[in-house]
Amino acid sequence: ELSSGINAEYGGVGSDGHVASLFPHSTTLKSTVDFLHIHSPDPSVSPHRLTASLDLISRSRRVAVVVVGEGKRTVVDRLRQGDLEMPVAKVDAAEKLIWYVQKDLL
Repeated sequence: ELSSGINAEYGGVGSDGHVASLFPHSTTLKSTVDFLHIHSPDPSVSPHRLTASLDLISRSRRVAVVVVGEGKRTVVDRLRQGDLEMPVAKVDAAEKLIWYVQKDLL
């Protein structure tokens, strides 16, 4: 277990608001285990993934979330409206959370 988290975490977001292979409505979002074996619901990628839990990501000192691509417009709109249902909206950091968002999505 990494009780103090990771020094820095960097990740992108999917068009459904998933982050780190943590998909919407998944029971894994509430896990407190540091690393998880995930079965991806997306048929275009490998179904088996190993990922950090949301809990571990949020204990990391610094977290950067990258939102790039036209397919992410809906995610940005939902975040700006205060929608907290998407996994990316649940990401936090122990010290610093940084968002890198493509300019024309704002």
